[in-house]
Amino acid sequence: MKAAVFHGPHDVRVENVPDPRIKSPTDAIIRITRAAICGSDLHPYHGGMPVQPGFVIGHECVGIVEETGPAVIRLKKGQRVVIAACPACGNCFYCRRGQVSQCSETGSATFGFGRNFAGTLGEVGGAQAEAICVPFADYTCYALPESVDDDRAAFLADILPTGFFGALNGDIRPGDTVAVFGCGPVGLCAVMTAGLFGPAEIIAVDGLPYRRELARKLGAVAVDVGEANQKILDATNGRGADVCIEAVGSAPPLDAAFANVRGGGTVSMVGVPGDPTYNFPISVAFMRDITFRIGLANIRSHIPHLARLIEKGRLDPRPIVSHVLPLSEAPRGYQIFDGHTEGATKVLLKP
Repeated sequence: MKAAVFHGPHDVRVENVPDPRIKSPTDAIIRITRAAICGSDLHPYHGGMPVQPGFVIGHECVGIVEETGPAVIRLKKGQRVVIAACPACGNCFYCRRGQVSQCSETGSATFGFGRNFAGTLGEVGGAQAEAICVPFADYTCYALPESVDDDRAAFLADILPTGFFGALNGDIRPGDTVAVFGCGPVGLCAVMTAGLFGPAEIIAVDGLPYRRELARKLGAVAVDVGEANQKILDATNGRGADVCIEAVGSAPPLDAAFANVRGGGTVSMVGVPGDPTYNFPISVAFMRDITFRIGLANIRSHIPHLARLIEKGRLDPRPIVSHVLPLSEAPRGYQIFDGHTEGATKVLLKP
């Protein structure tokens, strides 16, 4: 089959690789109809996260069930499904509590990044391909209603639940002022889902004009990075935002989030950290009573209700899609997404 293969920093190639096969009774083979390039895929693309050369990358996809292992009960051949970016068993201590990112069986594994951090699962393949083998498929896959098309369903695999997780961890209350730092796809999804909690105002901060324009269309007040502090102070009588959501994963926007949250407020970080040496402002957080929440989103737990909101028209992530490219153009997709060229926001790939 054809797949996007990582060969090193800034080197993604579409090549022929072996077809996936059933390895465990709980596995399913999914033929992929839509995949996506995510901001966290850029970490290995930049050389900042170890992925072995020759590994198929990607973790966001929608597809059709082709084959199931003997222990798969719920899935049937021909079903359309979205695949949660982080597989989970659905039955362990953590999964039963909705903390599926900590699944005892999969150990925070993510498709397309190679070997998982803990657990016994081993390698899980990548989603930017013609097909993928999904472990614990009965739980990891979610059957889609026909009214939710592939372009919208692709957001359910990761970035929409991640944006929602950021808003949920912010403990947003009706009437709050929320500031979102970073208007990439995850930040834009945080803008959309923060609105579900009834804030009075959402201020979206980004340095790229075309991303700010998208944030405006999604209902936020969008400002450039240099204008954020004054805008947030003006909107809150000088207090700072009640909730700041960091959606980039780097030190400058996280510093800005801490600088712009009010005393007693919350900073929620969902950007994948790119700098393990970050100097956490522990004294400031202590003295100002700031709550800090961070973590890998519990994606599969959030898919059902977000799918329902899409189905009923309460959420529509399609404005975030800038490109739908054939899988063969995955290298170009990475180039324009990484380089912020051609107005690239969310790049979808069609095998």
